[in-house]
Amino acid sequence: MKVLITGGSGLIGSRLTTLLKEKNIEVVHLSRSPSSKFGIKVYQWDWKKKEIDENCFNGVTDIIHLAGAGIADKPWTMSRKHEIIKSRVETANLIFESLKKLNHPLNSYISASGIGYYGAITTDKVFTEEDQPHDDFIAKSCIYWEKSADQFSDIASRVVKLRTGVVLDKNSGALSKMDKTVKFGIGAPIGTGKQAMPWIHIEDIANLYLETLLDNTYNGIYNAVAPQQVNNEEVTKEIASTLNKPLFLPKVPAFVLRTIYGELSDIVLKGSYVSAKKLIKAGFEFQFPLLKQALEDIYKK
Repeated sequence: MKVLITGGSGLIGSRLTTLLKEKNIEVVHLSRSPSSKFGIKVYQWDWKKKEIDENCFNGVTDIIHLAGAGIADKPWTMSRKHEIIKSRVETANLIFESLKKLNHPLNSYISASGIGYYGAITTDKVFTEEDQPHDDFIAKSCIYWEKSADQFSDIASRVVKLRTGVVLDKNSGALSKMDKTVKFGIGAPIGTGKQAMPWIHIEDIANLYLETLLDNTYNGIYNAVAPQQVNNEEVTKEIASTLNKPLFLPKVPAFVLRTIYGELSDIVLKGSYVSAKKLIKAGFEFQFPLLKQALEDIYKK
C-alpha cells in the first residue's frame, strides 16, 4: 500500500499522515508547497494551471483527497464561492484525468465532504445519508464535491465519501475560535443557541480515514460525526465547564454576525442534527462519543 494525500498539511491530513507513518504505510503528499514537516516526499501541483507532477502517482494504490479552500476562512464573496468549489472539484478532476491518461487503477479513492450537504438550516430533523441535499450554497458545494469523487468509480475498486462535521482540535479549526471568548470569561452562545452542531474529535476523524483505507467493506457515503447530538449553547457551556470559566454575557445576536460575515454567518447561526448510525453499524468505534469526553481530552492532556 502507498497512499497519496492532498491537503496533507491541514488539520486532518497532518494527524492522518502521522498515523500512517506509525503503521509503516508509505505516504506522499500532493501540495502547492515543496516543503514538508513530516519528512516525506511532497510532489507539487497547481490546479489553477492544470499542472501536476505525475511522478506523484508512482506506486500509489490509494488516494485520500482532503484539499480545498477553507469554508469559514473568508466572507463568501462571489470569487470566494468559486474558490471554495473549484479548489475541491477541479483538484479532483485534475487527479482523475491524470490517472485516466496513465491508465493507473486504484484500490480506493477516499474524499472529504461536509455535513453542509444537508444545508445551513435549523430543524429538529436528524439527517441520514439517505436524505436529499438542500439547495443553498453550502449544500451545492458538497454536491459538486461528491460528484467529482463519484467519477473515480471508473478506476477505483471503491469510492468513500465522508460528510464531516465540526472537527474538534485544540490548536486549529472551529474550537480554537470558539474557546477564545470563553477563555476571557466573555463566552456566549450564538444566535438562538439552539442550532445543532454536529462534531467529531480530531482523533476519531483521523482514525476513521485510516479505517476506511484499511477496511475494504467501507464504500459510499458516511456521516463523519460523533453520535451525541448537541446544539451551540450546549457546546459553549461544555467548553466553559471544562475550562472552569463562567459564561456572563447574553447570547450574541444573529444580526451582529450577519453584519460582519454576511451569508457566511449562516453556517454558524444555523445547523441540523446528523446521524452517525450508519458509521456505527459499519463497525467504527468512537474513542470520544461524548462531547464532555472529547473536550476533557483536548484541554486536559
